[in-house]
Amino acid sequence: MNPTITIETGKGEVSGPPREVLCSIWPLSQKNDELTIGNPIFSNHMVLIGEKTSEKSANILNLPEAGAYLVDVGYPNGQSQRTTISVDENQNYRLVVQAPKQISNFSRNTKSQHNWIPRVVSAAPRRLSTRKLELEVSVVTQPHIISLSGLYEFASDLRRSPDQSKTIFECATNTEYHHELPLAAEEWHEACRFEKTNNRKWLIISSKGKPQTLVSYPYGWFSENLEPFKLMLEKGKEGGEIFKWSASLKLTDPVYGSLVEYLTRRDLFSSFSISESERGKATTALYRKIGNPFSAAAAAYLFALGTTTDSDHITWMRTLSARYAFLPDGAIALGWKTLRDGKNDAMSWEKARDLFTLAWSRGLPYYTIGLHLLVDALTLLFRAYPADHHVREMLAAAKAADVACVRTEPFTTLQISRYLGLPMKQK
Repeated sequence: MNPTITIETGKGEVSGPPREVLCSIWPLSQKNDELTIGNPIFSNHMVLIGEKTSEKSANILNLPEAGAYLVDVGYPNGQSQRTTISVDENQNYRLVVQAPKQISNFSRNTKSQHNWIPRVVSAAPRRLSTRKLELEVSVVTQPHIISLSGLYEFASDLRRSPDQSKTIFECATNTEYHHELPLAAEEWHEACRFEKTNNRKWLIISSKGKPQTLVSYPYGWFSENLEPFKLMLEKGKEGGEIFKWSASLKLTDPVYGSLVEYLTRRDLFSSFSISESERGKATTALYRKIGNPFSAAAAAYLFALGTTTDSDHITWMRTLSARYAFLPDGAIALGWKTLRDGKNDAMSWEKARDLFTLAWSRGLPYYTIGLHLLVDALTLLFRAYPADHHVREMLAAAKAADVACVRTEPFTTLQISRYLGLPMKQK
């Protein structure tokens, strides 16, 4: 029996949902007092880690023989851990690695005013109660399409008038520094009728009754998981004084959640490795279906940033862009693909400009990678067409949102006060 290595996180360690990590292993040998590294036994092999890992074999690797090895584990958020181990014959070596830096679990002592059940609370009673609240997580419905330039007024209204009726997910007082909120699934994918709606939902994180963070919420994400998302919250400090909550919206699905997090850093190699892995193929096949526009948009970004020339992929991206009027991401992915493939062709650049104009008119992208691509594309267009005032306006609006967003988050997370303090005009 060959030795094995089991890679896992420590029990009780702070972590979010299970995640796919990239593991590479090299054999080590010593010759004449010099340590040498051989060819890799595993190179960027997918390993599933997390406290609630469902597949026991997903984090076990078979080694060819006993000996010394160099092990490197890379996480979706860009962190990595490297160590050397020594494995005996027939041994199952247990390597405990740090979980990707996450936020710890919600304190059991914190009492939820609404018992985790979303409900609509009218403005009048909250005006009295919010003074005592340290944290409020709510969902606001955007009644109609708001362009990226119009987002400023929308955010201003939220900041000035926090007492409008909205759906409350959580109200808490005397909270600990860490807070975790599962967002339960409903039959949203059937009720929303994506193709016929112009509405979209926003997660609002407020402290002391004042909105602080705006998160693009993929309300209606189809998933077999009863809780497709977790909102991870951490109370920040400035000079010893508590001043805000940081928010991180996480997909609980380990495969697609990891894919999206690698994609946020433009780590295409890792994203494609996950999508083509044995565990990843079934998941990505499910989520790439056009019926779930949010997950399909992530696949569209993979196609746009990659080197695909498959005509079916292009047709699929066009359908995604045209079908969902509320989704900027489909138009951004297709526009980026058109811009790349067109090179110096003037007609392709005009088509790309029209697609980015369409994306701008639909508002803030759901994915952070989409906002970055929009800024990059509009910057190129502005240099190509410096006299185009509309491109100038779009670029200014996109840049303001890009500066105010949390760049490490997969779903666009806007810091409202910072955003409202930025100029909206391009010089």
